Amino acid sequence: MKKIKRRSLVSKTILAVIASFMAAAPAVYAEDAAPDFTMETILVTDSRAVQDNENEATKVTSINVKDKIDAGQIKSITDLLQDVPGVIVNTSPQSGTTVSMRGMSNERILVAINGNVIENQGGIFRGRSLEWDSLPVNNVKKIEIIRGASSALYGGTWGGVINIVTVDNPGENKTFLKYSYGSYNDWKTSLTNQGTDENGKFSWIINANKREGDGYYRNNSIDAKDVNLNMTYHLAEKKKMSFAFTDSDRKEGVITGNNHLAANDNGWDSDYPEVPVAPNAGFASGKQYLDGSYREFKTKNYALNYDNENWKLNLYRNTQNREDYLITKNSTSVSGLDTKNTGYSWQQNRKINNHNLIDGLDFRQLKLSGSSAFEANLHGYFLQDNWQVNHKTVVGLGMRYDVYDAENQKTDVDLADESQLSPKASVTYQLNSREAVYASASRVFRAPTVADYSRWSGNYYNDSKGNTPANLTTYNTAHGLKWNLNTWQQVLGTLKPEHGMAYELGWKKEFTAKWNGRVTGFLNDIDDYVNVYSGSEIGSQPPTYNIDHAKIKGLEFATDYQFNQKAGAVFNFTTQTASKSGDQLDPDGTDLTNLPKQTVNFGLRYNNLQGFRSSLDTRYRKNKTLGNYAIVDLAMSYTKDNRTVALAVNNIFDKDYQQTAGFPMPGINYSLSYQIGF
Repeated sequence: MKKIKRRSLVSKTILAVIASFMAAAPAVYAEDAAPDFTMETILVTDSRAVQDNENEATKVTSINVKDKIDAGQIKSITDLLQDVPGVIVNTSPQSGTTVSMRGMSNERILVAINGNVIENQGGIFRGRSLEWDSLPVNNVKKIEIIRGASSALYGGTWGGVINIVTVDNPGENKTFLKYSYGSYNDWKTSLTNQGTDENGKFSWIINANKREGDGYYRNNSIDAKDVNLNMTYHLAEKKKMSFAFTDSDRKEGVITGNNHLAANDNGWDSDYPEVPVAPNAGFASGKQYLDGSYREFKTKNYALNYDNENWKLNLYRNTQNREDYLITKNSTSVSGLDTKNTGYSWQQNRKINNHNLIDGLDFRQLKLSGSSAFEANLHGYFLQDNWQVNHKTVVGLGMRYDVYDAENQKTDVDLADESQLSPKASVTYQLNSREAVYASASRVFRAPTVADYSRWSGNYYNDSKGNTPANLTTYNTAHGLKWNLNTWQQVLGTLKPEHGMAYELGWKKEFTAKWNGRVTGFLNDIDDYVNVYSGSEIGSQPPTYNIDHAKIKGLEFATDYQFNQKAGAVFNFTTQTASKSGDQLDPDGTDLTNLPKQTVNFGLRYNNLQGFRSSLDTRYRKNKTLGNYAIVDLAMSYTKDNRTVALAVNNIFDKDYQQTAGFPMPGINYSLSYQIGF
């Protein structure tokens, strides 16, 4: 591991102060430490009423997740996030699935499994390094969502944190066998065994899944299998150790062009929708991928966690090997990419009078090897105080210190050696027993990902004649530059970390026992924003570079209403805008973000309390470039004894829409499943 070579006296002093406080603070602990953020939770429940960790009964208006998983409607973690306010899930047939929060792209949110951060790997190979579909959904207990940058526990995020919590206490000994079948010959078999020993100390859940499907597009087949193991041992009443392991192997076809154009080497197949020559149409290489091309992702996740009443320690390692087998008209190429994400975190909770304190440290290391070789290290030290000023006011005061370094291991060149102190403050004021207002302001530091450095350092179009894109002709003429890799890097400069401020202001109210809602406004004010340029002269990966300034702001509204014990409704609306300045490559071109400007989600939930449950979900998206669309999904299930049958129908009105230009999304499609427990 490369050591930090430069650190100012100020940095050393800050570290010493934090370390001494952590060591010397009085050992007076809270029974249950309060979190330093407002956490939203998606509960994954069975068909009976359950309770989460806060012992609060789940409402009918909770997202009916388990039934949708059983029906095959939910195949990925990202499917669970479709209806969450402010969260945008976008599926690109070529670049996989991405998730954004509060107008922030996939690379500006953090993903964690049981609190262990899967370091933000960014858009390596056009977005497929953090492979959402390789994160198994069957063992998920709940998903915790932290919005914005107000938590000192996590660094390097503008949009927020998505923490996937797996099942750790399954209860009764049982085995489940599930089979589902759906459109495009998509089938999945799942076998799960769970249980607890006689004294209640040791519990386990092991799950194996196999899925195959032809896919909607040409050469879009899927062949995936995974095994997931979770074990927990309770050393004492409030002391436990847990181990989690996932082994996933996912092979998928690379979508090939399908149209009547003479330039299409693949020809036309009427069994599949018409799509452009993919993926390199318009690029300098002119290569087309042919039928038989595929990508394979082999992912392994390991985590060892120790928790007691006052502190916890997490150790984790995530590895992924990706292999691309690409067939073109004149050649076949095989390339690989390996990522290794290793880290640990330690934190302790304590209560001193009316202060709930959380302090600790974390370390994350990401290594990338293949066509590029980079290593990035992030050391973080944090302190958060949730101060109960009085019965109406809670003040959050946080501080995080990050030290970041990155290196190009092929050239042995240091790319970054940065540090920043990030204070954070929040306040919640209870207007009355059912109404509150809240606000926060947070300093943010986000270092470039290894994907950013990989794209910055190569894969630009090198014109041997020195031809120059029109928007840089004047610049290059004045400086006597020719258009090649060195030109790019002279123009762009070395990548710098993003920094700036994140703000939020909100109001929430429980209008009646059946009806509640909240409204939140947010603003991200970012200097040295890492932008992506996708001009026609780019030969492969679009380059990253800093622009002077970016602003992303928006408004979130969410409400739910319980009609009666059996029926409820949920509704949320999000609007967001973005602006930029100081963009030397594309000052008047593409928008800062191509996220939908407005989103609306509306859902109806029904549970007859005798085994039948259903949900109807409508999603509306307003997008300037792809047009506006609304789709409706329906899911139903019936459980009796240990058997469940479920049906999911997506896009029930067969609407035409796109999430990537030129690639139509599927029309009406279905999946049917049967599950038996014994």
